Amino acid sequence: MPKDNKILKELVKRGYTKKKNQHTWDISDSRFWYLTPELSKGFLNLANYKPYKKVVIDRELLLIKRHTQKIVKFFGHKKFNLIDLGWGKGVKTREFIRHLPKDIRIRYYPIDISSYFIETSVARINSLNSNKVVYIKPFLVDFEEFNEISSILRNNEYQHNLTLLLGETISHYQINEFLFQITQDMLPGDVVVIGNGYRKGKRFVHIEKYKDPIFNDWFIYLMRGLGFKDNEVRYDARFANGRLELFYHILVDKTIKYKGKQIYFRKNDKVIIGAQYKYYPEELQKFCKMYFSEVLFLPDKVGEYCLLVCRKWSRPDSNRGPLPHLDFS
Repeated sequence: MPKDNKILKELVKRGYTKKKNQHTWDISDSRFWYLTPELSKGFLNLANYKPYKKVVIDRELLLIKRHTQKIVKFFGHKKFNLIDLGWGKGVKTREFIRHLPKDIRIRYYPIDISSYFIETSVARINSLNSNKVVYIKPFLVDFEEFNEISSILRNNEYQHNLTLLLGETISHYQINEFLFQITQDMLPGDVVVIGNGYRKGKRFVHIEKYKDPIFNDWFIYLMRGLGFKDNEVRYDARFANGRLELFYHILVDKTIKYKGKQIYFRKNDKVIIGAQYKYYPEELQKFCKMYFSEVLFLPDKVGEYCLLVCRKWSRPDSNRGPLPHLDFS
């Protein structure tokens, strides 16, 4: 079976944890979810999965339609760089642009690791034929290179950045490290708009919805990329280590060769391919206020999803550093 060297490299780099005779390999990094067109399309199939469509897509779209003008007023600039950081095919960004005031002018910069998403989002924004969009330039990079790009987009006319970080992206990372990285090349007055779900009742419930076959249809391409056959692994989900974990059971002993090395997988080992942290609204706001001077909390009417509009610290503090991760589990 074909193997993906990027995934194998990360797996070797991270190694495994051992408990009794079982090894657990953790490659729960969402940048791997869209490495190939097959993976990208697998993710987009979630749009047809009712729990995800209802809680994430539909509610986020409603919030964007309802609050775009409020966000722009909070931002305070009529000309700016609109950075679309790693979300899908541009459906939500299109709605954001549609609901901008008529006198706004933007330069649009979609940033993603998936060429499929980039091409789709650019085509969708172009189809608007909007005079609000004066320039479009995509960047095919991952989040780790975001700061290098965001700092070079400014010019005398377009000095400020507004970044869209939608689709629960932050929930798949250690939130302190991610927010710290995002803020590094932001200037005073820059804004990040975060879209994320939040908890109302118990934190870890409804595990069965994450075991739906639609997730295996998507993530099986990661396991194929590691060199496994479909019948050598079994998809599952659990709540562990203070987070939701999506993973595969290894069903056979298997050796995979990579750059002169041999990687040994044992039957009953686990490979974690996805993780999501669940927060209550006060927790999300507390994290954001650690890194931003102003945070506007815009919840939906149902009370399960929100937009967090975060404005950069008025005085940059290069020595601030990422704060210790707070474990709310």
